Amino acid sequence: MRKLFESISGLVKRDADPLADARSATQWMKEIGQEDLGGRLSAVRAVLASVAGRPNHKLDNLLALFVIDEQIQTTYAQVCQQYVQNPRAGKAIEEKLWSDIIGFARDMLAAYHPFVVLEEPGPQEANGFHQASAKMLARALHYVGIQVKWHFFRFQAPPAQLWAATNQLYRLAEISNVDSDPFPLYPAQDATPTSCADEFIRIQMLATLNNGNFSLRQFDWADRWLASWSRHVQIERKYRDNIHQFCVNLAEPTGPAKIHAAIEGEMLRFWGVAELLAEMGRTMRALEGGDSPARLGLGDDARMPACLDFMRQLEILWSRERHQQHSRDERTQVSKLVQIASGLSNIFAAVRLDDERAMARASGRHAPDNDEVMDMKLYGYVTERTKQKLAAMQSRNHAYVSKAKAVEHDEWVIENQSAGGFGAVLPLNGHDWVRLGVLLAVRNEVQGSWMIAVIRRLNRMDAEQLYAGVQILTTTPVAASLKSMDEEQRAVPMSLDGGIDTIGLTMPKSALYIPYLGEGKRLNSLLIHTSDYAPGRVYQVVARDKAFMVRIADTLEKGPDWIWTAVEVLRRDA
Repeated sequence: MRKLFESISGLVKRDADPLADARSATQWMKEIGQEDLGGRLSAVRAVLASVAGRPNHKLDNLLALFVIDEQIQTTYAQVCQQYVQNPRAGKAIEEKLWSDIIGFARDMLAAYHPFVVLEEPGPQEANGFHQASAKMLARALHYVGIQVKWHFFRFQAPPAQLWAATNQLYRLAEISNVDSDPFPLYPAQDATPTSCADEFIRIQMLATLNNGNFSLRQFDWADRWLASWSRHVQIERKYRDNIHQFCVNLAEPTGPAKIHAAIEGEMLRFWGVAELLAEMGRTMRALEGGDSPARLGLGDDARMPACLDFMRQLEILWSRERHQQHSRDERTQVSKLVQIASGLSNIFAAVRLDDERAMARASGRHAPDNDEVMDMKLYGYVTERTKQKLAAMQSRNHAYVSKAKAVEHDEWVIENQSAGGFGAVLPLNGHDWVRLGVLLAVRNEVQGSWMIAVIRRLNRMDAEQLYAGVQILTTTPVAASLKSMDEEQRAVPMSLDGGIDTIGLTMPKSALYIPYLGEGKRLNSLLIHTSDYAPGRVYQVVARDKAFMVRIADTLEKGPDWIWTAVEVLRRDA
């Protein structure tokens, strides 16, 4: 009899409604706690799917949803971290994780929706619904933000319905007069207070970074930091000149826009970033003073100097939006092929071959050769030996041209171009290496010279195509070789067989000399491999048979494996 009672009790427990009330939700979450990550998420998603079909949506159902939402956060965060920590996972794994993360956020948003649009709750529940409305709307905004963020991870523009949901949810918070009410979003995970306004501005400020210039990891950092920085941004209904830089129209399914001129509108909301930049400045000074990113609340995975460098990029971006309007070169529509070389060693080799070809041409027969003149004076004709020497010089020139043609390269179809760069549409297949900050060598034709460029923007057009925006850094790079004087001094002298001294035999490193005009004056600069960079390091630089002694100075820009740095010329060697 006792076993029969236990089996009946177990059946009743399994059939209990997790959304009946908060107590039922708590008990049900304990029961599914034995499942693995995927099992727990699947179980919760199945319950969420049942919300819309319920005949009534009561306050107890909403409170139960709050419990399930909070207690699944640790599981959901682990799945999200799997995606963030493996940015180069295989396509199948990436697709599954992305779909699971987006799908869960979409299901949770859909589960909150019936309560958000509930117009006339029962008289006994009206006060309870009002008290819960701020948390309900903020959590709904939170799940919209997750979807927006994960679209950015793929360089995709979020669909219009997400912007519509963002603006409508915030407008409802304003109408309910709860938009600025502070409370912890998930108290068990983080007691830091937030509000509907904070969640709204977090989404909007993250969207200002969606120009393809940042990596997945950087987007994740920015989103996390904005969770605390958003409280330093004030949303206002009236535009204030020299204060506000961004606005959004709550009546339109669109994200934030830059303000170019004074504008007014009942549904427009405005904000500036002065206080946010001040907070960032305090954080950067603390990092520069030796404080750790983790202690400053930037996250355990934030490492120096990467997070400080990224914060400086954000400061430059948002400060630029405050103080100036940058005009872009006019773009024209085209359809033509360009050759693209990638990989630092391949790029350095391509430019060096250009230089060798130019030098070979310069040494060609522009005037009678000295040996020819001497032959004519002595013999009255050009000797066979001189003819063979001249033929060898011409052959060497042709060899350089052939080598230049053999540089390993790809071909891209560009669809627009400007004075400063171009845009190309690429198939995703075969272009996994195309990432922000990757250096390129570009030329328009086989006989043309290689230019140096960098990938500035990426946008996923669809499941098959990627748009890449490319900026030309220089049209006249010069191949250079580096020899570190510091390494020469530290080298241990050795003697090879035959008594040859190894001093001075340090292998040279490849680099590029880049003409650069900064702050109205021309600067000497080098583009070098990251591993060759050290502030203050002294190099002997040889370029086009001219030698210089230089010291590494200020960094102009950094890429994934390269650094563009200004150099101080110490002397010119004979």
